[in-house]
Amino acid sequence: MSYDVKIIGGVVVDGSGGAPRRADVGVRDGLIVAVGDAPENAKEVIDADGALVTPGFVDIHTHYDGQISWDAELAPSCYHGVTTVVMGSCGVGFAPARETDRGRLVDLMEGVEDIPGTALAEGLS
Repeated sequence: MSYDVKIIGGVVVDGSGGAPRRADVGVRDGLIVAVGDAPENAKEVIDADGALVTPGFVDIHTHYDGQISWDAELAPSCYHGVTTVVMGSCGVGFAPARETDRGRLVDLMEGVEDIPGTALAEGLS
């Protein structure tokens, strides 16, 4: 069986605290199935020589509370390897929120972040 993607020649930093190491990474059906030796063929081979191969990054300080309602990609974080974000801004978030509280939250964030309330309200369902 072959990989869908094989990343070769990179230095893997896996987030475990272990030392960075030269390793290949095999991916099948969107899941990492091999790290280290990845001897099987692949439909696509990515040469990562001179690059780090890392898991996605977690951004723990975002201000996407408003932007999430109009930007599905949450750019620019997605362009920097961020795969997970902790939502909210300045300790305020929109979920979970009772329907009766949504207007008050929109008003608060409109003042705190200077985001038009109409843009925020459009994204709340």
